[in-house]
Amino acid sequence: MDADTYEAAAGAYDLFAMSHRPAQEAALERLLPRLRPEAGPILDIGAGSGANTAALLERVPDAHVLALEPSRAMRALALSRIAGRPEWHERVTVLPDDFFSASLPARIGGAILTGVIGHFDPGERAAVLAELAARLPAGGGALLDLQHPERPRRVEPAEFTAAAIGGLSYRGIAEAWPIDTELMRWRVTYLCLEGERVLTEDTAEYLYRHPAPATVAREAGELGLRLAPLGDGTHWILERE
Repeated sequence: MDADTYEAAAGAYDLFAMSHRPAQEAALERLLPRLRPEAGPILDIGAGSGANTAALLERVPDAHVLALEPSRAMRALALSRIAGRPEWHERVTVLPDDFFSASLPARIGGAILTGVIGHFDPGERAAVLAELAARLPAGGGALLDLQHPERPRRVEPAEFTAAAIGGLSYRGIAEAWPIDTELMRWRVTYLCLEGERVLTEDTAEYLYRHPAPATVAREAGELGLRLAPLGDGTHWILERE
């Protein structure tokens, strides 16, 4: 995926992501008992604006975090979030790399892959799972999401988030088209409005895969990883058996 795809959302990313954040935070809490910070750093793959990185640093005081974020715009948001917390600076590294270009440590204490797994084709997905299986300690875990819809289908334009700050409102509208049994093409429009007047309008199009949970569970199981649902229909734990 082109790293610049996220530039369209970066102007108010956390506002546009706000509707998804409570479920993500609840899933992260479920991951915490499966983290093994003594084994190695926690990977935040596709760290975005750094919300999950910050949550890890806040909740796991002995953790070191290795955040991978190839998008320049998103990386700037993550570094701005971290900059205000100098007590974190020795515990976090933000790399401008994607998963396959990064130099990964031999052992990790856990991983987060939210909004990420669908950017990998089946071969890449298998490679990511294999790398996690090789690096996670026994009982260690990773958090991932399998985004809706579970099977590719036409998604009519719909507002997925709305927020207001002062006199301005922010809206996100998404639609999608199926391409094959996993792949969908998404178009997302990000709006900033003053009343009905559009101040800014940015649109991004990208391809994203929607593998069936049973498919990911089978692929993970072949590598000694167990995929367990967290019950919200979106988030899953990968646990090293």
